[in-house]
Amino acid sequence: MEVSTLIPKMTIFVVLMVIGYLCAKTNFAGREFTRDASKMIINVFMTATIINSVLVTDARLTGRELAIIMLALCIAIVVGWILAAISCRVMGLGERAPLFELLIAVVNNMFIALPVVEALFGSEAVFYCSLSCIPFNIILYTYGVYRLQGSGGKVTIRLKDIFTIPLLATFVALAIFVLHPPVPEVLRELASSTAAATMPLSMIVIGSSLGSVGLLDAFKNWKLYIMCFIRLLVCPLLVWLLLGFVTDDLVLKVTSTIIAASPSAVIVSVLAIQYDRDAVFTSEGILLSTVFSMVTIPLVLYMIL
Repeated sequence: MEVSTLIPKMTIFVVLMVIGYLCAKTNFAGREFTRDASKMIINVFMTATIINSVLVTDARLTGRELAIIMLALCIAIVVGWILAAISCRVMGLGERAPLFELLIAVVNNMFIALPVVEALFGSEAVFYCSLSCIPFNIILYTYGVYRLQGSGGKVTIRLKDIFTIPLLATFVALAIFVLHPPVPEVLRELASSTAAATMPLSMIVIGSSLGSVGLLDAFKNWKLYIMCFIRLLVCPLLVWLLLGFVTDDLVLKVTSTIIAASPSAVIVSVLAIQYDRDAVFTSEGILLSTVFSMVTIPLVLYMIL
């Protein structure tokens, strides 16, 4: 795979994000649009993308191969959490420590990683990426919520938060992949057509979600640069090294590394608001990591390939 082929695709991603950002700044797309469109993308378009990923592939996996895939994806997710826990405790950030930890740990595996791996490898990589929802949701809504609520009080874990529609769609896709049931052509066409809109809509919504954040303010906080360095460079390179002991499958290794190289997820800011934390700090971190990821993702791929 030539890394140079990713540059035009990343350019398209950046342009679509800028369009979304400008729409937010000019009031063409307000917070209600961003909120509602995000829900629609996650629950409709990404669900269609996940289902479509198994409808268009003829791959067959043994139980051992599936176990290796899940191990690789768990490594891609868990490494970030481990580095985040170490980093926030070393830096001593006080009340912002849980937010700093989540900004490093919680990757944008669906809005960024999924469109990127689809552009590079197609449906096989999309299926791998969708499977990362399993460890992602379990850790975020257990340990992640514990960190935000604080260790001194009662921690509330809600199963409905863990079992999101994309996660349920992943289980359905996994069942289709294993059982190979007959699927009517009209449903295949519906899934394919709907999935095609995922990438452009995702990029536009990410851009519009960053429209409320001051660019200059985000670039002034030196601690966020450390966060971005760990999130965007240390995590993926460490994941790539560890995966060398797990699998020789290039598509799986690169997909897992791209997941680990993705910027901080918007859900961190949502959870910060929900648990009365510093949402401005998290929004600035998300903006900075998203902007830098447009450069660091191709850089990471250049370094590993």
